Amino acid sequence: MLHFELIVERDRLVSALRERGVDYLAPEDAAGEPVSDEVLIASLAASEDPRLRAALTGLFLLRSESASSLPAAMAWLGADTRDELTARYMAAVYLQRLWWTTLGLYLGEMAELPDLYSGLINLPPATEEHGKPGLYALAEWHMARAPGAYNRLAEYQIVMGHLFALLQRQAPAHESTTPG
Repeated sequence: MLHFELIVERDRLVSALRERGVDYLAPEDAAGEPVSDEVLIASLAASEDPRLRAALTGLFLLRSESASSLPAAMAWLGADTRDELTARYMAAVYLQRLWWTTLGLYLGEMAELPDLYSGLINLPPATEEHGKPGLYALAEWHMARAPGAYNRLAEYQIVMGHLFALLQRQAPAHESTTPG
């Protein structure tokens, strides 16, 4: 097993997320040294801050190539944190399928996130009904493994709200085509 140190400094994690396009977390002026995808993903999954853990879903949606860092990040984590990372990644997979058309309007051509874990954790495949049954089942699975006061389904939807607000801010302004 590889040895590394998780990053716990919020500013450094927020800065690394901002460098990757996930810029809806405070503080806006966060700064820090560069972070590899593997260390960032593992550190976010292990973070005590629920907003940072939730940002993993946004990261996977905006940077689908980050999925290639999952095996290395998973190898560094304990079982509970691996479950957290699995849930955040699968939320991105299901949400991408559910919101494919709308995401495509903002992101253009995008790579489909591979459904890596639904079979392993007995969830519906991402292809079933555009991911909706899987997302609901995932929320239940996630709540069972990480109990707390969180409504996981609402939490996943909040991430999409932040992501769409971000994408709308970044979209080029369209001039009106109506005369007058």
